[in-house]
Amino acid sequence: MAVEIEARFLVTTPLFGRGADDHRPELRLPSFKGVLRFWWRALAWSRLQGDLAEIQREEDLLFGSAGGGQSRLSMRLQAPADPATVDLNEVLTVGEGARYLGFGVIRAGQLTRACLAAPFEFTVRMRARALSDEEIRSARDALVALGTLGSMGSRSRKGYGSLSLASLLIDGEETWRAPTTISDLNTAIGDLPRGGGPSGIPEYTALTPESRHVLASSAARQPLDLLDLVGRELVRYRSWGRNGKILGNQIDSERRFRDDHDLMKRSSQDRDAHPRRIAFGLPHNYGPGAGNQVGPVGSGLDRRASPLFIHIHQCGETPVAVISFLPSRFLPSGTHINVGGRQVPQAPENHLYQPIHDFLNRLLDPAQRREPFTEAVEV
Repeated sequence: MAVEIEARFLVTTPLFGRGADDHRPELRLPSFKGVLRFWWRALAWSRLQGDLAEIQREEDLLFGSAGGGQSRLSMRLQAPADPATVDLNEVLTVGEGARYLGFGVIRAGQLTRACLAAPFEFTVRMRARALSDEEIRSARDALVALGTLGSMGSRSRKGYGSLSLASLLIDGEETWRAPTTISDLNTAIGDLPRGGGPSGIPEYTALTPESRHVLASSAARQPLDLLDLVGRELVRYRSWGRNGKILGNQIDSERRFRDDHDLMKRSSQDRDAHPRRIAFGLPHNYGPGAGNQVGPVGSGLDRRASPLFIHIHQCGETPVAVISFLPSRFLPSGTHINVGGRQVPQAPENHLYQPIHDFLNRLLDPAQRREPFTEAVEV
């Protein structure tokens, strides 16, 4: 017997989705399927004990594959017929921190890619056939993970295109209630399954006991204003600045990563390590020219997405920032890092990821953080 699933989402921040026309933003079902599969896979690591073959088999069964047949989870997406957009080269009014997080799609406030303006809602209806209760539960949990931790579109790991799950029905019955407070959201994220898998970090991005989630709120009542605060705090922590200034040349840089700066000032022959800030993703560039570029070495390796995810969740009238760290193997075993022409080995993950832990600890500590967050708690 088929099972009907209905999930309603609120898009809280501008969504940079692309369809066939590069100049016309779209909310597309294939894009939604892609992010849902990502979060399903993130939960499957622990549930299936890190068995990559079994994870692949179940994923193909649920979502379909070229060689494995049609999906057993058919989907329809109902979106606004004429959503509001911010067009290419228009100005998106955001602060310096939100501009920093939007680097690549926002330049000096102007958009280099059109986006769907937030907020708006959309609904996804699914029909599950020939699935066990456990398989249906896995789809349900993936919807919750997407709707409490995830986003869609370009710059989705930086908080743009954040999706807040507003309601979830299975055969017409409410199976999940949208959080209205930061405490409710803490409970909802804490209830996501992430234990029981193999020890250590996973082979791919997944929820495990090694994962961390920090929730932060402020007096801001607009999601983009809260996203701006998160971006400003990250700039304060990470950036060396220009002439010692950051955030529109208004604030003195903390110059926290002086060792990274000094390393890149050496000749390439004297660079015997990689910058510590590569933990936030690759490539990591210090200026124009090959001598200032830092990235992975290897065929088909040109980038490594950040393991730090930012999501802005709407809890009633109050937006809450969810900053998630999902550590996994940073690069394939044996991969080297090209540091401006010198190949050096990657540091072990337990050392490499320390700057991210330090940033999360900073957010949690009122004595360390600098932006006006009113509350910060760890799940």
